[in-house]
Amino acid sequence: MRNMSNDKKNFRREQKNRGNRDFGIILPEDQELNCIICGKPIADAASSMAMPDSGEPAHFDCVLKQISESETLAEGDTVAYLGGGAFGIIQKETGSPAGFRIKKKIDFENKEKIGVWRKKLSYKL
Repeated sequence: MRNMSNDKKNFRREQKNRGNRDFGIILPEDQELNCIICGKPIADAASSMAMPDSGEPAHFDCVLKQISESETLAEGDTVAYLGGGAFGIIQKETGSPAGFRIKKKIDFENKEKIGVWRKKLSYKL
């Protein structure tokens, strides 16, 4: 049987030993990312999306706007991020337990065409 108090002590010790190190996601110093849609720099690479055809980076908000403009939305429909690189057209439904229904799923990111920029993301240790 495991000794839970030792696990807690070890966890606290590890946290204390880490100090105030920055665990943010960084890119190599020589690489600056620009959004393929708007052309502006991407400040937070971890929250960007990979374009499905090229794997190039794009701002999450730019992708959301592009999908919203390219899809035909009925009154009351919205586009929402579902996770895993997919978006969906959401319709509010008062009778359903969740309060909404996913009318259409849009798989945006192509997992086989993720750019080199995404693979180079690393954690500072």
